[in-house]
Amino acid sequence: MRHTKIVATLGPACSQPDTLRALLNGGVDIVRLNFSHGSHESHARSYAAVRDAAEATGRTVAVMQDLSGPKIRTGPLEGGQPVTLAPGQTLRIAAGDKPGNSEVVYTPYEPLIRSVSRGDRLLLDDGRIELRVEELRHDEIVTSVVAGGSLGQKKGINAPGVGLPASAVTEKDAADLRFGLHLGVDLVALSFVQTADDVQRAIDIMRDAGRSVPLIAKIERPAAVSNIDAILGVAQGVMVARGDLGLEVPLEQVPRMQKHIIRRARAAGLPSILATQVLESMRVDPRPTRAEVSDAANAVDEGADAIMLAGETAVGAHPARAVETLDAIIRDAETMPPSERVVPEMDPARSPHGRAVCEAAVTLAATARAGAIVAVTREGHTARMLAALRPTTQVFAVTPSAGVVGATAMLWGVTPILTTTEDINEIERLLSERHLVSSGSVVVFVNISAELNRLDANFINVQRFQ
Repeated sequence: MRHTKIVATLGPACSQPDTLRALLNGGVDIVRLNFSHGSHESHARSYAAVRDAAEATGRTVAVMQDLSGPKIRTGPLEGGQPVTLAPGQTLRIAAGDKPGNSEVVYTPYEPLIRSVSRGDRLLLDDGRIELRVEELRHDEIVTSVVAGGSLGQKKGINAPGVGLPASAVTEKDAADLRFGLHLGVDLVALSFVQTADDVQRAIDIMRDAGRSVPLIAKIERPAAVSNIDAILGVAQGVMVARGDLGLEVPLEQVPRMQKHIIRRARAAGLPSILATQVLESMRVDPRPTRAEVSDAANAVDEGADAIMLAGETAVGAHPARAVETLDAIIRDAETMPPSERVVPEMDPARSPHGRAVCEAAVTLAATARAGAIVAVTREGHTARMLAALRPTTQVFAVTPSAGVVGATAMLWGVTPILTTTEDINEIERLLSERHLVSSGSVVVFVNISAELNRLDANFINVQRFQ
């Protein structure tokens, strides 16, 4: 069994039904809908296609909505054609959305003009072009080109070390979030989080919309790294988004920050996703580089709950092969014991007995060499606690809630199963019929609840399957 989950981004390269089914059969656990691109109509079609493919393949697959956030971009260019920027030339960046040229480009993000200082660096188009701020004017920045090249329209702007006032939830994000919740997404990723308040605002929007799903905070700015523990106090997981993070901080700091974020998430008992350029060369090539293979394997050793493919599946030449390759890398990496054991800290918001019950279930499963641990769960708390404890025994999260099925799909080592019963004998029959547990195997059933007055909660039951 593979414990670490695989996230794949949907895009033009895998939009056809046969390719989408190939991705799911290759091992995808979560499909990502990137709301930085496309319309509500196109995402609705993609969502339906994922659900159809999951039904056709018999796979339980979650859908994650990734909100675009306050991404700073340049505006359009005259004639829609790229411009060439030469080192040493002057380029002005002005507030607005007018068509630009080789002398001036516009950005709709006006706070950038107020936030930078003379001498600051600006990186355009994922760092391919570097500018230095030379002069500040009322409504524009005068820069000199340090590293030039061809600049297309609507490219990203990063301002390393510059404090930006924007909330992580834009008006577009709020509208997209409400749409995604209505559509039925299982998880939501929030871009450019800087503080716990950013996460709370998205949670408040979900509450007002009448439906809440786990919210994953994308860590891609230095402020978020500094505030990681506070963010983990309100989010339900984090994503190490190395793309923008690698532009906001010196590149040599990214591996250290990656380890720190994953460790803090594990200590909090929350899942983490590693993202960006995992198998980047497979956008074009049928095989990844050795360094990319090592990078993915190291993420497994560090304890990431999931690894995400972006352009590899969205626009790559070999989307299904990229998934199959990552699946093989993870499986081999998981044959080695982790180099470090992280003990999750006690969550003060929950009763300590829940952790004690789950620890007992994990110990019992290891001692009895159980074939599976079955979390009988209504809200997913039992499954989340078991995943945080990292048992070597396979975990099944059996639940009557379709929402819990989607929410637990990203948890390390947890396979969610939708059922209408909480009766242990009926669950045993279901697992046997689906050939998930073999005859004669020992199975540990467990449930935790904050309510100590319920007779049907907080139990461990050991059965040998007939």
